[in-house]
Amino acid sequence: MPTGSFGIKEKLVPLSEVSLFNRNQKKDKLITIYEKEEDAYGISINHLTDGYSEIKHAFTLPYIYELSCDARSKSIRELFIYIEEHLIEGCHIELYSCLDGDEAEEKDSSLDTNINLKTLYFGKHYKLDKKKYIYELGEMFKFEDKQFVAVVK
Repeated sequence: MPTGSFGIKEKLVPLSEVSLFNRNQKKDKLITIYEKEEDAYGISINHLTDGYSEIKHAFTLPYIYELSCDARSKSIRELFIYIEEHLIEGCHIELYSCLDGDEAEEKDSSLDTNINLKTLYFGKHYKLDKKKYIYELGEMFKFEDKQFVAVVK
């Protein structure tokens, strides 16, 4: 799976373009700006660092990455767009959420959730709309602490 940031629309501009106090600087510092608030939201996927290796017990798959995803609907939509675009049909991906520092603690099996992007089922009972399932997941899905989620494509 590719690593990096996805869905974030940022722009690097010289500080002098946005600040009256820095107009005469010889070396202009670049800063990140966003056209709209929503442009700042997306996901970031990185290789798992050694400090978080205690999380491996929560997964059945060998490849584990760190996902940064806030609770905004746009970020959740970007997560499912990423999964839809990069996961091979017939395969699955596992997601696990826990608070920083709680990586060694056991998952809460009562929160286990399945999302099937082929049959369009969220859990056992909710059928997603074929044309707007990414939007629906962005609105309905929320990570819980110590929750395991399997997403099948």
